[in-house]
Amino acid sequence: MTEICEFNKHYMDVRLDFGEKNDNPEISVDLAQFKYAIFLALKSLHGEMGCSVPVDVLKYRSEDRRAFIRIPSKELVKVWSALTLFSLYEGLDCMFRVYKVTPLLASLNLNSNIYKHKEKEKCTD
Repeated sequence: MTEICEFNKHYMDVRLDFGEKNDNPEISVDLAQFKYAIFLALKSLHGEMGCSVPVDVLKYRSEDRRAFIRIPSKELVKVWSALTLFSLYEGLDCMFRVYKVTPLLASLNLNSNIYKHKEKEKCTD
C-alpha cells in the first residue's frame, strides 16, 4: 500500500530586487514594507481574494531584501504568480526573484553550489 504525503505549507526563498540602475544601499526596505510589497503583489493580480492569502515572513534580511516566507500549499501558484508579475513598488521598477520553493523548511538552507562533485572516471573499452 502506497501512502501519499501531502504538505500543508510551502516555503519560498524570495528577494525584492530593484535592478542594477537602482541597486544602491540607499533603497532600504524594512520588514513591514517587504510584507506590504507582497500584499500589493497579491492584490494587484488577484484582487481582494489575493489579500486574504496568509503569508508569514519567517526570516528577513534587510541588507539585501531577501526573506524566507511560508504560505499554504493550496495558495502556492497564486502567490508565486503574483510575485513573478509584480513590477512597481513606490514608483520604482522592481521584481521579486524566487530562488527556491519547497514543502520542507530545512531544504531552504541547502545549497548545492557548495558541494564538490567528483569527475567520473573515463571508461576504457
